[in-house]
Amino acid sequence: MALIAAFSQVDKTTHNSHKFAFKLSPTNYGYWKAMVQPFLLTNNLFGYVDGTIPCPPKFLTPTASSDKEATPPPQPNPNHSIWISNDAHIRMLLVSTISEASFQHVTSSNTSRELWLALERAYAPNTASREYTLRGQLLKVEMKGDENPSAYLTRAQEYADALANIGAPMNEKDVVMLG
Repeated sequence: MALIAAFSQVDKTTHNSHKFAFKLSPTNYGYWKAMVQPFLLTNNLFGYVDGTIPCPPKFLTPTASSDKEATPPPQPNPNHSIWISNDAHIRMLLVSTISEASFQHVTSSNTSRELWLALERAYAPNTASREYTLRGQLLKVEMKGDENPSAYLTRAQEYADALANIGAPMNEKDVVMLG
């Protein structure tokens, strides 16, 4: 059994020193994922999120060397506590990139994988109701009284991007109708 390496203080400082200049919101999931996923990959953290580095068992069950010997009691698995610590660090990193509005989706997440999947379910479900909701929101976008045209177009683009993220991009005809 290979030992899982604990993150060193240098690793943690390096991970924490990379601050994202934005927070995940209900409309920017695609952008958020496009920025956060490569960061996790380049820092060898994504295996915790995608499940390829699963949580090891809490105890190791030794086997008896012969039929006549009693099986020794289970021993604590050193990989388990290291994995728990590393995963908590990754969860902390992810939570630091989400808005208060997005936090409601991850409050019951106990691992970084659960957190990642909860955000995916909330913001990128490929369901008819999500598509219908996003299209409706996009069609109802209006310029607010104190809003400049650039901010208005940015809001509209966020809804269009959210549709593209769930595999239902606006077609050119629909985009022209919005203008």
